Amino acid sequence: MNKGQRAKTSAKETKIKINDFGKIPYGREAVKKAILDAAEKLLLKKSPNKLTVREIAEAANIKHPLIHRHFGTKDEVIVAVHARNIKKIERKIVKVENLEGNVGTFFEAVKKNKFRQIALSRAMLDGVNPRAIQTQFPVMQRLLELLKKRSDEQNFESEFTPEMMTAIIAAAALGWFLYEPFLLAATGLEDRDQDELQQTVVEILEEIIRKLC
Repeated sequence: MNKGQRAKTSAKETKIKINDFGKIPYGREAVKKAILDAAEKLLLKKSPNKLTVREIAEAANIKHPLIHRHFGTKDEVIVAVHARNIKKIERKIVKVENLEGNVGTFFEAVKKNKFRQIALSRAMLDGVNPRAIQTQFPVMQRLLELLKKRSDEQNFESEFTPEMMTAIIAAAALGWFLYEPFLLAATGLEDRDQDELQQTVVEILEEIIRKLC
């Protein structure tokens, strides 16, 4: 097999792997879902800056003008994909009224959404403006609200603002999700039970909140 044949075979295999969402979607809602599903899968592998409307259309088994009809632009598709995933997290934390004993709820909600972890980190590493992938930050805002509430209730004066504390707590959790295998290997914790380790992470975050908020 020559180089040209190998390239054609490789391209065909790639197309089959991407184009696996099933039959051609019909109807407004089915088409919109197919577009979002396709974009979500592609964003796990590509930066938003490098993703094209035609790639999304091909993966969704639709003609690319349908993307413009239902969403307007590629950027609006990307925002909609992230918004859909953020809502999944929101549903799990919306009833949390106090951080005391509930840091684990936030931790688990974010941990289970692998798309957000991977797609967000890929976009940030590629220098994408955060506001290009989401227009609101409801999970972070909820964490901030609860930190402010705790600070007010405890009448606690800290040298650190609630905004900075929110950013640091989120950074610690996201860092653990993304780099856990490396962190365990580097500190000799590889043989420890994963669930126990994650519970320890939650307890450390709670302790930080108690002492600094």
